[in-house]
Amino acid sequence: MTVKPLDKILVFTPNYKTVVWGGNSIPALKGEHSDCQRLGESWEISALPGHETIVANGNLKGMNISELSHIYGPKLLGDAVTAKYGNTFPLLIKIIDARQMLSVQVHPDDRLAAERHNSRGKSEMWYVIDADEGAEIYRGLKAPLSPQSYLRHIAAKSIMDVIATFKSRRGQFYYIPSGTIHSIGAGNLLAEIQQSSDITYRVYDHDRTDAYGNLRQLHTQEAIDAIDYSFPNEIEPTAKVIDKTTVNAIKGDHFSVDLYCLNNEKQAVFNSHNSFTALLAVEGSLTVEADGECRTLNAGHSALIPAFVDSITLTGSGRVLSAHL
Repeated sequence: MTVKPLDKILVFTPNYKTVVWGGNSIPALKGEHSDCQRLGESWEISALPGHETIVANGNLKGMNISELSHIYGPKLLGDAVTAKYGNTFPLLIKIIDARQMLSVQVHPDDRLAAERHNSRGKSEMWYVIDADEGAEIYRGLKAPLSPQSYLRHIAAKSIMDVIATFKSRRGQFYYIPSGTIHSIGAGNLLAEIQQSSDITYRVYDHDRTDAYGNLRQLHTQEAIDAIDYSFPNEIEPTAKVIDKTTVNAIKGDHFSVDLYCLNNEKQAVFNSHNSFTALLAVEGSLTVEADGECRTLNAGHSALIPAFVDSITLTGSGRVLSAHL
């Protein structure tokens, strides 16, 4: 089989997800039109089975991210990534529009997810692209919790009483390692970068019903062993506003995220042959240059730069998140 050359800038067609709590802010961010009033998520780059994003144009148009990972391996993913994950893209890049409050959730760590689901765990981060006046984020514990008191709070529908509350502000970073109990409040437009996993334990959903009037499924018992009960459990950054270019704004075991803030200037992007670089523009309009190949990156749009690329630069005005291992 003849292997086509690997493009230096890969752009994918997003997978849009309609949900009960969604809104219409994602098309507005992207400069697109949609009649959908409950668009909750745009999966920008995804290798989850059945939800793989597909290359939108260029030399490899029509191929999905998993096919690319298996064919090009370290050239796409990077030496360190393939050493740890094999020929599998390890992250999921999303935009989330929460017009209503999401359920209270917790995600298992790698060990528990492997035992129960033959899957990776789910650590994630959020960047607040925009927030309505009074919007809130819920993350971690503001009071001690144990397995026994957790069950009592669930029975009494009072679990929100022990979850820390933060006022949402544009430019905030939140880090949510697996085991951290959390929720997104109404009126938040977020970028989310997470491990490639869709394992979620829903512990409380405000007695919300689906389109047929049924209460949504809870995972009360499954969550008992997944919750991190350590208190206090402050993890940096939480509700931290970063408004200047910062490498390793988030640095965790499963991914690192940089923030690039440009004002009519040119900026080199950290990159390494050890890892791919996933870019998500959260504001403005910029030009991405990768070893001489160029593409415009507007707010709400993403691109994947393979690990073999030697040089990445951004030019223009805006803000971009850069995810890598």
